[in-house]
Amino acid sequence: MANSSNRGGSRPGAGRKKKNPDGTYEHAAFSAEQLKELTDSPHVAYVSSKTVSYTKAFKDAAWQRYCDGVDPIQIFSEVGLNPETLGRARILGFFKLLRQAKGRGLEFTEGNDPYPDDNEDAPPLPAPPRRANKGHPPLMSESEINHLAAKVAYMSQEIEFIKKIIFAEKKGK
Repeated sequence: MANSSNRGGSRPGAGRKKKNPDGTYEHAAFSAEQLKELTDSPHVAYVSSKTVSYTKAFKDAAWQRYCDGVDPIQIFSEVGLNPETLGRARILGFFKLLRQAKGRGLEFTEGNDPYPDDNEDAPPLPAPPRRANKGHPPLMSESEINHLAAKVAYMSQEIEFIKKIIFAEKKGK
């Protein structure tokens, strides 16, 4: 009998990447041959079993080609980096980081060097405009609300009157 929670393979979890506690997904580790291939590339500044860092020159050239409209995977192929070794997620993630750096007005760094913190000399970026909180529109008109308030007050008086009648009947027995 097939397991109904099985998605994408003959065993539960087949085809899925491992999810880290912080919600990110883990990349597959490189084999020894893939590590050697990446280490020998002049475009790679650093490589470990799961991460790759690129040279500043490669980042600049890749960004220029990307801005010219060239497909990210094709950019890696043209410089001799095997897209199958890196995988689509790593390549697209690389360009996402480049877009973020350029969006913040930063220059690319060598390898895995961190980007400098926000420069205090730089003018602050304008804050996005906030929408006015208009709240929910009223579900009933004011006249309907007043009518219902009067009705509740009238019914409260009726209840008090009925209580007095019941109390008087009990007292009279």
